[in-house]
Amino acid sequence: VLHDTTSFNGNSKQLLEESYPRGTKELRGLYSKYWTPINSRNWFEERIPLKTEADGRMFPVTDTSQSIITALLDAADEAGVQIRTKSKVRSIEKDA
Repeated sequence: VLHDTTSFNGNSKQLLEESYPRGTKELRGLYSKYWTPINSRNWFEERIPLKTEADGRMFPVTDTSQSIITALLDAADEAGVQIRTKSKVRSIEKDA
């Protein structure tokens, strides 16, 4: 679930932290340092049409999570990510 970042006085991090049901600790760190709620919104809006509910939550206009799954899988494919199931991760390497 995304939140409408335009309706919270510009403080989208605070909105996300206050809306996250498990508390704010989990959201402080790499996510909020390098990737903001505005980045998330922009990323998804480039890939799928979104709608904003009255309470500010944002969802795909299709109302199906498959839209999100497809967007993530397509982006992974475009980036050359290999998704392997039923396999152990022994290392992760970044191409030079």
